[in-house]
Amino acid sequence: MDFTPSAKELSHFPFLKKAQDHVKGRFSSLDFLFTDTKGEALIDRALGRIQDAITPKKTFTPEITGTAGDEIAGYALARIIVSCLHDKTLIDRLTRYEAERAYYFLVNEEEWNQNYKQGEGEYSRLCIILAQELGIQITKDRIPLVDYVELVAPLHQDRYHLVNRRLEHGFVDIKKDERYELLRERIRVLLRRDLPHKVPATVCEKLSPRFALLKKAYQEQMLQQFGTIEESSFPPCMQSLITALTAGVNLTHAGRFSLTTFLHTIGMDANAIGELYARSPDFDLDKTMYQVEHITGRGGSGTEYTAPACAAMRTTGLCIHPDALCEKVNHPLSYYKAKKRDLKKSIKKE
Repeated sequence: MDFTPSAKELSHFPFLKKAQDHVKGRFSSLDFLFTDTKGEALIDRALGRIQDAITPKKTFTPEITGTAGDEIAGYALARIIVSCLHDKTLIDRLTRYEAERAYYFLVNEEEWNQNYKQGEGEYSRLCIILAQELGIQITKDRIPLVDYVELVAPLHQDRYHLVNRRLEHGFVDIKKDERYELLRERIRVLLRRDLPHKVPATVCEKLSPRFALLKKAYQEQMLQQFGTIEESSFPPCMQSLITALTAGVNLTHAGRFSLTTFLHTIGMDANAIGELYARSPDFDLDKTMYQVEHITGRGGSGTEYTAPACAAMRTTGLCIHPDALCEKVNHPLSYYKAKKRDLKKSIKKE
């Protein structure tokens, strides 16, 4: 099926190869970003895109400011910027934002654009086109088993479990809304897989003065998102690590890393985190603070790490005593947010 989108449509899906070809040549050298006003404007556009990605309530509109080429170039530069920052959470936020944005346009494009409107009961042409562009062969209301298994791996809803699906001749049946959801997940995975880019250090150094306000806004968003620290809302894995520390047990490197990144992300300062390790049999203040500052981005590298996801916690043997809520989330931070939200609801009811 031939796909000949307009420039505006390409700006809605800037990750496509055709969109990248549309701005081919603009990034042959990044020097122009620092030598003329157009480059400065593009940096502002990219930073604004990242800012949108970390904003809790996101809104999307079909209209764009500037040219379609600027929109696509801003997308590409935003990915360069988060690669310079070396923050895994920020990278995840941006890729999830881009996937959500594409999902919005995918669902609504058929209403806006006559080229994709379908008669009753017909299948979405745009959905099929994008799926093919991204390497998925969706046919009618079915998807190949191999593609389906890969796409639903990070999804935890019971309805996606293969046992709850009709499987026939190597294809899995899917519903109308699910085809959009699966395609959104495909976009997220592909965009995340390519990051971080290998960006020359000189480019990151030139961009770094523009990062200060972004980092401040990001930290404020994280504090607003997680609020005051409530240990009663910690997931079982983090509670177990703290219990072990209190009992004077030496944590493994993976345990220290996981606990430190988790506590840092929810707003605990480095000194308070360091104090937790004071009961460790091998406690060394200078060494502990060096490690904490390195992990939290205050050390020499400036790289700020985030807590490992549940899958990584299981791999390192740190997923201990999982409860019912653990089955519904895929990250300790998601558990923490959900538990705090549930506690607030129960308090209001009382």
